[in-house]
Amino acid sequence: MKAKREQILQAVLELFMEKGLNGMKVSAIAKKADVGKGTVYEYFCSKEDMFLGAVEYGIGLLGDMVNDKLEGSKTFRARFDILVDCIIDVAKNGPFMSFMSDAPNMPFSPDTLGKLKTVLGGAMQNFIAILSDILEMGAQEGLINTSPTPYQKKAMLIIITNMTMQSVHSGDEDIEELKEFYYETCLKLFA
Repeated sequence: MKAKREQILQAVLELFMEKGLNGMKVSAIAKKADVGKGTVYEYFCSKEDMFLGAVEYGIGLLGDMVNDKLEGSKTFRARFDILVDCIIDVAKNGPFMSFMSDAPNMPFSPDTLGKLKTVLGGAMQNFIAILSDILEMGAQEGLINTSPTPYQKKAMLIIITNMTMQSVHSGDEDIEELKEFYYETCLKLFA
């Protein structure tokens, strides 16, 4: 049952990037997911529900990818670079970052926008927790302050995600130079 839901959510992500929210038809979602139209409605009652589900699904995939890659890394720099590399990879190779940046501008009902805000807030908290673990290692290595504020952590994530999106999509920046900038900024921000 979970596999069908994931197939539908993946189809929503892909079709959203191809056609936008208004261009997505349930019949096209069902076809792309290789399920019947009725099956789509078993899992979701509206496009807005599908969109929210796809946002949560994509956030979960990204979190899982970061955590899997962090496993076994032993230094602050290695862990920090893994986080940045995952964000860069998603920005380069997947529709999810564009999907997320468009999400707050979609013509949704106030109820759906409220739910979206909750989902995005939860995602930010999850990634702040990942960054906190990485920063703790940096503090243990004596590279950064032992008690960065939540605002500092959030600022670092916003710098990384927003600059990465802009750089990848415009082709303006050398990615290695950008990664070094993020690392140096992190050291300064958390000094």
